[in-house]
Amino acid sequence: MTTPREQFPKVVESIKGFRATYLLAAGVKLGLFEKIAASPGITADQLAAALNLHAPYVLTWCRTAHALGFLEGDEAGRLRVAPGFEPILAEPASPWYYGGALGLTVDYEADDLARLPEIFGSGQAVPFQARGREFSEQVGAATAGLHTLVAKKILPEVPGLGERLHRGLRALDVGCGCGGFLLALAGQFPGGRYTGVDVDQRALASARKAIKAAGAARRVKVTAAAADGFPVKGPFDLVTLVQVFHEIRPDARPMVLGECRRLIAADGWLVILDETYPSTWADLRRPENARPMLTAFSELAMGNVIPTREEQEALLAGAGFALQSRAAVGDGFTLLTVQPK
Repeated sequence: MTTPREQFPKVVESIKGFRATYLLAAGVKLGLFEKIAASPGITADQLAAALNLHAPYVLTWCRTAHALGFLEGDEAGRLRVAPGFEPILAEPASPWYYGGALGLTVDYEADDLARLPEIFGSGQAVPFQARGREFSEQVGAATAGLHTLVAKKILPEVPGLGERLHRGLRALDVGCGCGGFLLALAGQFPGGRYTGVDVDQRALASARKAIKAAGAARRVKVTAAAADGFPVKGPFDLVTLVQVFHEIRPDARPMVLGECRRLIAADGWLVILDETYPSTWADLRRPENARPMLTAFSELAMGNVIPTREEQEALLAGAGFALQSRAAVGDGFTLLTVQPK
């Protein structure tokens, strides 16, 4: 029989993780990790002085980060970012960077989770597009590393697609948000033409601003999606949904995939990178399913529902697509490569 003494450490570890998340987010927001990475050997007092912060608090933060393994400190108090963490916590341009996601968690997700008792009673969620421009931009920052990874590594490795990307093609990004993935594609493959659609008008305004700032307005366009379709002209050689499909209302998914099928070229590719919800109770406990399982819980307040493998494949088949491959990518993502039947 399992005893309370044996189970109690699980609760303690959960609380430890909660506090560690806030420690990491504070370190990113205050520039602590970046400053330590830029000045290895700096002390807590020097760090506080350089960033104009309260020295006793900075010292406690540094000691805690060392205890948890995010920093390395010696007996003289000299600090370094622990090996392997610099790209994750101190290098915003890295595809590994997680600072944006940490900010999103403490600035928005924490409030959603605190409201869950109320939401369980009312069933009233606040969808992505109703959360304001600042939220949309924070999501864009949180997914920047993923966009870079998909543009630079994942898409070029899809059999038959890499050469076409380098040659130049027409691509449609569904759920383009603030335009981060479109700009990542345009930067990696300058010979292409890129279009984005989204229902979030605030995000589209941010996308237009970013596209103009990047000098990419001739090659990258965005437009608002209508409730019954996408007001753009095909055919597109590539259609993408990057961490977007599970955010589309279940009743709207057939329409979205139907529009993708209408707009895609006969030999085009539909590429979906998203999460796949476990199909069975046993699958819920598999380590590789931790991300989609926890995402489904944390996004209840947004009304998001992550489809299972069976639901994904039934929707694709119903829209006239044939699944070419399914692969696990990174920490809990699924890559679906699809072509018209």
